[in-house]
Amino acid sequence: MITNPGTLPPEVQETADDILLSVRTPNLIHKEAALTKHLPAKGGTTLRMSRYDRLPTAPTPLGSTGATPPATPLNRVDIDATVSFYGLYVAINQQVTLHNQDPVLNETAELLGLSLRMTEDQLTRDMLASTATVYTCTGGSNGDVPSDISLSDVDDVTSALLTNDAWMIMDSIGGEDRFGTGPVRDAYLAKCHTNVTKDLNNLPNFIPKWNYPDDQRVLRSEWGAVNNVRFLVSSVGSIDANGSSLGNNVYNCFVQGMESLGCIYQDNYSASFLYRPPEFSDPLFQNVTLGYVFAEVPKILNDLWITNMRLTLR
Repeated sequence: MITNPGTLPPEVQETADDILLSVRTPNLIHKEAALTKHLPAKGGTTLRMSRYDRLPTAPTPLGSTGATPPATPLNRVDIDATVSFYGLYVAINQQVTLHNQDPVLNETAELLGLSLRMTEDQLTRDMLASTATVYTCTGGSNGDVPSDISLSDVDDVTSALLTNDAWMIMDSIGGEDRFGTGPVRDAYLAKCHTNVTKDLNNLPNFIPKWNYPDDQRVLRSEWGAVNNVRFLVSSVGSIDANGSSLGNNVYNCFVQGMESLGCIYQDNYSASFLYRPPEFSDPLFQNVTLGYVFAEVPKILNDLWITNMRLTLR
């Protein structure tokens, strides 16, 4: 007998919403501006990339003797990148898809896609954290080593990249007659954790992205610009837990120029989505499986054109 609201049947007390809520999805920033290379199928697992060192200048006059100067040697640098294979799958009992009101297979496919892209991003992030040239921030005021980020640190990294002839990635944005906006310089890209945003906000010369003159030229994950560096942020940015001299977390902020980073994919094996219906899974047709596989390797292509700016928080 129904005598009060607490004794109502469950189907009366609850209504299931037919629209699922959003899945927590981070900004995937670490492959931004990476050079894409393809390893051909049936071409082994290693791609060899090469560059020639530039030739020296010739400031000495040849003179009038007719003597032939010595030949200048050519030097080629080879960079090898060996792909690895990755994959993940989910097994779902056929009775789940038969009875559950949610579109389980569709949602699983989307979740697998997110997992794949996050895996690619994580592989690139961890590679950069372990191999990129390190710059330790010292211009901050928190007394830690490394210190919190400062304008002098940003300018030091920019100056080093310029000296190494690293080309900037982002073009300048000219000023317009729009209230509260200002011109944005051509810039390198920096990739860091979202926790760094509050310190970026307090830097001199910081321009938040909503003050750019042209919002059509803003990257989705961008936070803002400091002089010649534009910062991208992600909740899965690189952190070394308790890595500072005072035991605080150290944040790795990767500042890169053009063609400093590459991602190499194996043809015929990149980001493949796999679905096996129940008739191929077992004799009783009980389960379906969904998964993905891919072959990839991220690689620094020029150490002089990317810097890991290590910092703590203020």
